[in-house]
Amino acid sequence: MASMERVTVGALSFLAGTFWLVMNLSTDSATDVGIGAVVAAGGLALLAWHRLGVPARLARIVAAVTGLAGAVVGLASHSASLGGMYAWSEDRGWPFAWLYRGAVADDPGQARLLAEADGWGIDVLRLVADLVVWAYAGLIVAVVIGRFLRGKDRTGEILDS
Repeated sequence: MASMERVTVGALSFLAGTFWLVMNLSTDSATDVGIGAVVAAGGLALLAWHRLGVPARLARIVAAVTGLAGAVVGLASHSASLGGMYAWSEDRGWPFAWLYRGAVADDPGQARLLAEADGWGIDVLRLVADLVVWAYAGLIVAVVIGRFLRGKDRTGEILDS
């Protein structure tokens, strides 16, 4: 990524993550705090990339693999609800539920059967947000590993700085 694009994406990510944290100050949800912290830290990593000394190829590969793997593994998170006059709703995905199905019927059993027959839908915006959060988590892991290996390569020992 070119320098100007990296700085722009980094600044916007840092601002978005910080805004997310501020907007969720009164929540008890560790997920919301984690999302904001990961996006803000990923933005900071992009802003300070030239000072980190981490190989860009390593970071790209780790971020891409983590983004895709995180979205797939996040599908294990499942929620289902019955509401209103027998509306059945089912979601999958974590931290954002991006796979869904649902239906409305005259009784709860019929609503569930209709939802299951209808199939799954994809919320593209939530999927993109999910991929971004997981990719930033991978970027942070790549930076930590890269800094650890870089410090160890110089002297054979881990540096404190």
